[in-house]
Amino acid sequence: MKKKSILLMMTLILALGSVLAACSTGGDSDGDGSSNGEKVLRLTDTSDITTADPALATDAVAFNLIANTMEGLYRLDKDGNAVPALAESEPEVSEDGTVYTFKLRDAEWSNGEPVTANDFVYAWQRAVDPATGSQYAYIMNTIKNAEAINTGDTPKEELGVKAIDEKTLEVTLERPDPSFLSLTSFGTFTPINEAFATEAGEDFSTNPENLLYNGPFTWTNWDREQGYVLTKNDTYWDKENVALDSVDVKVVKETSTVVNLYEAGDVDYAGLASEQVAAFQEDEDYNTGLRSSIGYFKFNHEDEIFSDVNARKAIARAVDPSGIIDQLLNNGSMATTSFIPKDFIKYEDGTDYTEGVKYFETNADEAASLWEDATGGEATTIELLSFDSEVSKQISEYMKGQIESNLPNVTVEIAQQPFNNKLEREANGDYQMSFALWGPDYQDPLTNLGIFTSNNGQNDIKYKSSEYDKLINEASAETNIDARYDLFKEAEALLIEQDQAIMPIYQAGVAYLIRPNIENFNRQLFGADYQYKYVDIK
Repeated sequence: MKKKSILLMMTLILALGSVLAACSTGGDSDGDGSSNGEKVLRLTDTSDITTADPALATDAVAFNLIANTMEGLYRLDKDGNAVPALAESEPEVSEDGTVYTFKLRDAEWSNGEPVTANDFVYAWQRAVDPATGSQYAYIMNTIKNAEAINTGDTPKEELGVKAIDEKTLEVTLERPDPSFLSLTSFGTFTPINEAFATEAGEDFSTNPENLLYNGPFTWTNWDREQGYVLTKNDTYWDKENVALDSVDVKVVKETSTVVNLYEAGDVDYAGLASEQVAAFQEDEDYNTGLRSSIGYFKFNHEDEIFSDVNARKAIARAVDPSGIIDQLLNNGSMATTSFIPKDFIKYEDGTDYTEGVKYFETNADEAASLWEDATGGEATTIELLSFDSEVSKQISEYMKGQIESNLPNVTVEIAQQPFNNKLEREANGDYQMSFALWGPDYQDPLTNLGIFTSNNGQNDIKYKSSEYDKLINEASAETNIDARYDLFKEAEALLIEQDQAIMPIYQAGVAYLIRPNIENFNRQLFGADYQYKYVDIK
């Protein structure tokens, strides 16, 4: 989800007003999600599609599209468990835990051609090929030679993935990885038909006609900045278990508009802004939940000001997150200083990974002193980069007020940007500090902490620490679960407590209204936000 995911993205899209919300488009709709006897799930999102290319996707909107139109070896079920998808069954695994052999089920692309093992080989080699420029190439580093290929030291043909025959795929890992099967459910691991992609050339994935689909839905229409349509895929191998006929997504930036549609009977799901919660708390359609996405501040470590750890620590201690949690969000979100969400990672005895974690706390006096040390007391102007959604604007203004009140001689200028522009500025290092969101891509601490290693394509904060890299590598190689998590916690303490590379603020919650006839419209803990395959309208 992260950028996705994350998130990526991006699982926190709701907290920013980028919530998916089911809504009617009017016309022949009967107001309960059906139209002309068909089951049509109508959604809104505050951001348009950025890309549909599995190798180039970096944000929640893109990964949500890919997850619902493409199928990989595994897919998350409605409860968030990774289960075989194009893999016919559980793979055979070598005694040393490094070689996986998958048998593929009979499945077709939307043009009727069979999905083969070579489609995976082509897609995965393409993702790690440095010529592709995938920011998510690192997510394949568990596969043999993936990292060496992406750094240009090894040809892509040496990637540890092989088509034994049309229906047999062999994958060799660098080392045993307990998260590997979960990982294959993520969008970057979906296959691509080589002949189709080659013929499309630069136009591949740029519109619905320049993609082939093997998932529950096909992308059938796109009106840029207005919305898009997904239609049930008649060639999907498991189409009998897909209840919806189509999904209609409209780009709507204002939460208030979606709520108005809900009250008019034209919306089946509506995320609520904080000021709307009180009006609906007693409504039988009202719900809240804790999500797995983290809202945080990222600092550009190559910036003149934020290259100083004291400046980063000053910002982290200047802000009281309670104003964001209790006033601006008011939706079940919770303050956190960890970059790993609560209720996401558990030790063998059931202890939550985040229990007892507190890497910093609000302290205005300490913040002022640290800022003096960093700036010498000189008048300073800093820019806060942010999304252009309604709630994001409120959060940014709150942060500006806290920083200017608690740090001497500082002025904060807010730069609100459309989603794509913000991502581009971050990728280019064109920012000082930025309000960001990250949602996990698979169920392991590496999905959140791995992005800050020195050579990671997602490391747009430009954090460099050989000690951190070493700890992440050690944790990644550890197969004992408790020892693995201990190493990740040690790395996270270095990242946040010692170096204040980032500033986690809150774990996202969500307050929303949903019609009782909509079933299994559940935001998932990791990967894509939603799996429309399991949604039904009764």
